[in-house]
Amino acid sequence: MSALGLIDTDDDVAPCDWGTTLIVTVGNPSRGDDAVGPLLAERLSAWLDGEGCHHHWDLAIVSDQQLMVEHAYDLRWRDRVLFIDAAARQSQPVQWRRIRAARSGPALSSHQCTPGQLLHLCAHTLKQRTPCAWLLSLRGENFELGAPLSDAMQQAMTQAWPEILHWIAPPHHA
Repeated sequence: MSALGLIDTDDDVAPCDWGTTLIVTVGNPSRGDDAVGPLLAERLSAWLDGEGCHHHWDLAIVSDQQLMVEHAYDLRWRDRVLFIDAAARQSQPVQWRRIRAARSGPALSSHQCTPGQLLHLCAHTLKQRTPCAWLLSLRGENFELGAPLSDAMQQAMTQAWPEILHWIAPPHHA
């Protein structure tokens, strides 16, 4: 640590409790279907606590209302990352997509960016190896302030749950 309490980027060693798998959930719990990310993060944390398994030590969960440039630091030393977010426009209720580092996309601001931009920042600004990354998006219908989770989003969450568990710990074949 530096004198300012910042992590020194000169050391290319992960902290001992730094999981190699990261799940980043995005969403605002106060905006209807946009709450899916934080809700899945809570469910996953409870599942891991209930399992009491060794996966908990290798898995980290970050939940925030939006992806920000600071989240590039969360990608350091990870082998893989899953971003989970609600989507207003997509054809399927649950959609998986591989993410690659991308400089382009929506304008990179001091507050919000895309998963691809975070991977780019990790590689080119922080000079770190980027993890294999996926985006799991669940189709939302209602994003109004104070709205409850829609029936469609609850069904999408039910569909996505076993897929998330499979992504975390795929079955091993001998």
